Amino acid sequence: MSIESKYSYKKIKEKVFKLAKNACFNPANEYTDTAWEHHVIPVTNFALKLGKKLGGDLEVLELAALLHDYSAMLDIKNAKDHHIHSARMATDILNSEGYDKKKIKKVEKAILSHRGSVNVLKDDLESKILASADAMSHISELADMFYLTYGVHKHKTEEGAEWLLAKLERSWSKIMPEGKDEIIEDYKIAKKILEKAIV
Repeated sequence: MSIESKYSYKKIKEKVFKLAKNACFNPANEYTDTAWEHHVIPVTNFALKLGKKLGGDLEVLELAALLHDYSAMLDIKNAKDHHIHSARMATDILNSEGYDKKKIKKVEKAILSHRGSVNVLKDDLESKILASADAMSHISELADMFYLTYGVHKHKTEEGAEWLLAKLERSWSKIMPEGKDEIIEDYKIAKKILEKAIV
């Protein structure tokens, strides 16, 4: 299905885009505004690229990508269960805009199952694509992952390298083959840098 359809997807997308961006640029966002340019936008771009390649629902993918970390950007206390909170918030936002009910369910499901550290069945294409896109961003945006590790979580050098390497390994394991092909060189470089820091 094309991104522009018979209902006002453009209007819904503009609202969601604005909400997600405002959450990232909110002074209370402990991940800081870099989350927009170095995570949300790359996840959205990867999701749309994989969706076009594999025949996914591009509307569902775009909305899910924009909102997948929404609750954590609003309040870091939501981070542990942000997949649950963000899915609920996305459902509320999309329902309030009169978006298609079946597509809302797909957005909700994709957000609920996007995390590598949470073992949730990804049995539909959009969920697999969003999980892959999220993981691809962790690897392709290594500088931002260093900020998360050492700036937000305040890890010391070796401890942080171990934590980040484990996160990147989890991320790599959830990426679809089509996504792995795109970022394999980034993965090799990231792994080499982190392994060197671990004594």
